[in-house]
Amino acid sequence: MDKFMVVKLLSDQNRFNIFMKLLEYDELCVCEIEDLLGIKQANTSKHLKKFKDLDIIKSRRMKNMVKYSIKEEFLNDNEALIKYLIM
Repeated sequence: MDKFMVVKLLSDQNRFNIFMKLLEYDELCVCEIEDLLGIKQANTSKHLKKFKDLDIIKSRRMKNMVKYSIKEEFLNDNEALIKYLIM
């Protein structure tokens, strides 16, 4: 994975906030992200798609909602970045 693309992705304040909330809560649906950050559903979905395009997050369907979380592989491969962000 291109580290520059990850930095560019996280340079957007909303995407950075989504990423940090996913780190904090492990798994969230679009409506939960929307409530936590006060952004519209359409914008939240667009931001999540950018994460999916870079293979940073995964999704799983639970009844009528989709839950998103950060992939373990990404967390393991970017341990220094994660430590820096949560400090």
